[in-house]
Amino acid sequence: MNRAPRGAHSLLVGLDGGDLALIERLGARRLPNLFAAMERGAWAAMRVLQPPATLPNWTTLLTALGPGEHGVFDFTTRSDYRVRFTGGSVRAAPTFAARLDALGKRCACLFFPATYPPERLRHGAFISGWDSPVAFSADGSFVWPPSLHAELEARFGPHRFDDVDEFAADSPHWHAALPDALIARIERRAELAVQLLSRQRWDLFAVYFGESDTASHHLWSLFDVDSPRHPRGTGPFLREALPRVYEALDRALGRLLEAAGGDGVELTVASDHGFGGASDKVLYLNNALEAAGVLRHQRAGARAELLSGLKHTALRRLPPRLREEIFRAAGSWLPSWLESRVRFGSIDMEHTLAFSDELNYFPAIHYNLRGRESRGQLVSTERARLRERIEGVLGDLRDPDTGRPVLRALHAREELYAGTFVERAPDLIVELELDRGYSYNVMPSASAAEYGPASAIFGRIPPAEYLGRKGRSLAGSHRSRGLFVAAGPQVESMGRIEASVEDAAVTVLARLGVAPPSGSRGRRLTLGAALATAELVAPEVEPRVAAARDSAGEASVAARLRALGYIE
Repeated sequence: MNRAPRGAHSLLVGLDGGDLALIERLGARRLPNLFAAMERGAWAAMRVLQPPATLPNWTTLLTALGPGEHGVFDFTTRSDYRVRFTGGSVRAAPTFAARLDALGKRCACLFFPATYPPERLRHGAFISGWDSPVAFSADGSFVWPPSLHAELEARFGPHRFDDVDEFAADSPHWHAALPDALIARIERRAELAVQLLSRQRWDLFAVYFGESDTASHHLWSLFDVDSPRHPRGTGPFLREALPRVYEALDRALGRLLEAAGGDGVELTVASDHGFGGASDKVLYLNNALEAAGVLRHQRAGARAELLSGLKHTALRRLPPRLREEIFRAAGSWLPSWLESRVRFGSIDMEHTLAFSDELNYFPAIHYNLRGRESRGQLVSTERARLRERIEGVLGDLRDPDTGRPVLRALHAREELYAGTFVERAPDLIVELELDRGYSYNVMPSASAAEYGPASAIFGRIPPAEYLGRKGRSLAGSHRSRGLFVAAGPQVESMGRIEASVEDAAVTVLARLGVAPPSGSRGRRLTLGAALATAELVAPEVEPRVAAARDSAGEASVAARLRALGYIE
């Protein structure tokens, strides 16, 4: 009797923060599977969305739509001076797994961020990512179909997220232990994926690995001897920590390729952004706005100091499980209120025209607009003039060491995004230059007094904090060029090409013969004469994500993200 076919027609492997320049630096000897795919196909330092943030880029890769169409810009959404923790629950478009499912195709989508709740595929499997409102192991709401959860847990044990506490990164042995913990996680995930690949023939099998991002954030300056944050006396064991994680990812890719069908599978490897080192310099955006007369801080007072102390104590001293349980028990109001106070509580909105969240991964500015914000001061007709003023102020900032400009560009949101949900984006997105190849650290102005004068626009990371930790400045930071690799029967050996994240998504669909969804601005990449004609049009389907979250769900999302270190 002939065995039913197994494996996959198309395999999509997501490497969070996968960086082409780093891969090229490590070379084919250390990463043989990646380089073999590149040699027989095409690759790119893929252009990603600006700023290179995690959730909007992965959501674009999975929907082939920009943030203005799918609605996901960040882990949170802001209304007035309050932020809510939403993760991917606000996504207004289905993933292409759901679109392909409507065509009768078998799809698996595993572990990608911003995918809770899982889409209820009729012909496939869906496991949500780390922004899911679960405790420290996945429950039934995390997996579709529900029967799959019990089966996988029985075989592989609970799928956990608490094996690495990134808020404890300043403990003595934390960085030395991190690679082994991440490698073990990679191997568990690869084993689970291989098991699912052995069950049937999948039209599209997509699986995500986040370990490249975690490793790069924490281990970059140990690897990069030129980093201004490279600790003196770093030995070879720690210098090899980051390459070891990439080698484990390459081994996982080899296992997945073999299980999916080897050279006969249509392979795509993609990331949401690239990576590089962080400078030892800090930029306080709100202090810069205050110096220009655009913003006014109010006296911090004992209450603000108490909140700040409680926040840092909770994040650094409490075990991850207890952290999450405290926020979950308090309900949705506590995490949202606390985060809102941390971001905006020190600003005197009655005397402010514009303000920043001061998020390092998403530096941006909001207008304090009359009729939109409850204490808005800016008249709508003055927005263009204020933008010119802010652009001039930031454009005049010079690096304290080199004298070079700090600002690369200031973008109005309408210049970067288009679609129904553009209003969810900040009004202005700040793009900064690199400091001799290393990124400036955007940190809350309320913390400026820790490193110098409270009104300072620039600060400097002390040597004791070079390695950083979540909630502070990390030694590795996102870059706007990620990774794209395509190989398979439809792809010719083309070498390096140009591609964007939307192009990558459209091309994944094209290799299955499916046209992109309406509203997509990506282009089908020319990878070879054998590329399938994108004739099938997937019917419009509901996004199958929660239209609204109850208060318990919001609290769980907040607790999940805090415990994992993606937000403070």
